[in-house]
Amino acid sequence: MPERRQSPRMTYTTAVRLEDANGAWDGQVRDISAEGMFIEPTRTLPRGERLKVAFQLRHSRRAFDMAGEIKRVTPEGVGIRIIW
Repeated sequence: MPERRQSPRMTYTTAVRLEDANGAWDGQVRDISAEGMFIEPTRTLPRGERLKVAFQLRHSRRAFDMAGEIKRVTPEGVGIRIIW
């Protein structure tokens, strides 16, 4: 299957806070790119759901708060496309 990503992924582990209309919960980022990230959430998320994504890079003082959309769901986690 051909690679569809436009940006290279980097393995990167950090905590993430996710929020939708039903509340907020934590997860773990497994990899990240300029277009999105793969997250291991602590609850099941449906494909197509839009949510708020908040995380901080380990060596940065700046927190990132952005919108995301669930584009891929697997037993291991979810792929989120960042909405810039």
